[in-house]
Amino acid sequence: MANVSLRNTSNLLTILPKRYASAAAAAQAKEPRQLAPSREPLRVTKLENGTVVASIENHSPVTRIAAVVNAGSRDEAAGQQGVAHALRAFSSLATRNYSQFGVSRTLNQIGAELSVNGTREQTVYLLENTRNQSDRAVDVLGEIVSRPELRRWEIEDNRHRLEFDLDVYDEQPELRISDLIHKASFKNALSNSLYAPRYNVDNIDCETIRQFRNRTFTANNLSLVGVGINHDQLVRYAEFFRLPAGNATRQAAKYIGGEIRDENLNELVHLALSSEGASLGGKDFLVSGIVAHLFGTVGSRINYSSNNGRLARAVLGQAANPAAVSAFNANYTDTGLFGFHVVANKTDVGKIARGVFAEVAKTSKNGVLAEEVNAAKNSLKSALAFSVENSSSLVEAIGQNVEHSNLYSNLNELFKAVDAVPASDINAFVKRLATGKSSLAAIGDLSELPRLEELRD
Repeated sequence: MANVSLRNTSNLLTILPKRYASAAAAAQAKEPRQLAPSREPLRVTKLENGTVVASIENHSPVTRIAAVVNAGSRDEAAGQQGVAHALRAFSSLATRNYSQFGVSRTLNQIGAELSVNGTREQTVYLLENTRNQSDRAVDVLGEIVSRPELRRWEIEDNRHRLEFDLDVYDEQPELRISDLIHKASFKNALSNSLYAPRYNVDNIDCETIRQFRNRTFTANNLSLVGVGINHDQLVRYAEFFRLPAGNATRQAAKYIGGEIRDENLNELVHLALSSEGASLGGKDFLVSGIVAHLFGTVGSRINYSSNNGRLARAVLGQAANPAAVSAFNANYTDTGLFGFHVVANKTDVGKIARGVFAEVAKTSKNGVLAEEVNAAKNSLKSALAFSVENSSSLVEAIGQNVEHSNLYSNLNELFKAVDAVPASDINAFVKRLATGKSSLAAIGDLSELPRLEELRD
């Protein structure tokens, strides 16, 4: 008997798709071509219980729905540190109508993917599935958001998830420096870490999580954001989310400025310098983004190049070793944080930090040239376009600021708003950075890093 060779098998597998593809092409040639439906404009509906439903129908075969709850680490009360992290880690546990295995099996059967992310102000449950499976997928999503059982034994069995996250966190100075600069900058609320502190991990139990949910997971704190779905259908899906009524008030964040130093023996130092920034709905929201791109943000759009921003060009020449510096801009509902992230050898970090303060002061004194303003605006517009290029990013952008979602959904209007920002507002923002209270956070061997007061002299 002749053996069937691998070559014969591979030829068959190669020919079949070509035959089917040619047959499909021939069939399409006989039919009139149909243009794909254009994307429909954003629609927003506020329900009687306070839930906001926002959607864009782009006729994609994949539907993306995000349940955005305005509850994050800033809403943790005393003794609840880390409970927002626990909600993310335990999101796939049993609900009233699904076991832990049932949640996983159902999503796998319908080919859906669920991810849970958290910020200091929000917990985002993002569901992605094919259109024809939306009913079953949203049923699971509604259960996870509205009716988790939070069984004591399941939480104990899965507490290792928190420990694993913290092990990864400890190895990522980029994550730790972000937490530290918030802790140094704010007196309360936004000073809370995105991750559970190790000293409180064992104290996060089912009752602690229930208390946090009862206070923050309310109907008026929920937004449903969809892309690739009919708006009326998404409004109907809101019935799957049965959160109690409530009027939870959020403690206002207070920027105070300060200094935190986390010393170890690592010669590569991570340093963050910050000032109070702009809120999401404030008049300086777009201004802060332009200024960040003026000084230079993370990432380069030119291959094989880095550190091309104004700030990098001004200060990195003072370093004897490889170093990097970039601006960051975090916007929250009532305030913001604007600053600079430096990564440098311990012998260079002090010189670079002084250079950062000097460059900001110089820019404040001399003002910004018109061509620099235009370049910064173009850079910001490019970043905004990239951020909403795919549906997942668009869902997150709308969910972050539903009240101003029309701006995010229409790039032309967003670009016009960026172009309309006057240079006087940009210069005023830079002056505020130069004269306002500063904060410092640093990780590494800080033996040669001066104190904050010395750096500003």
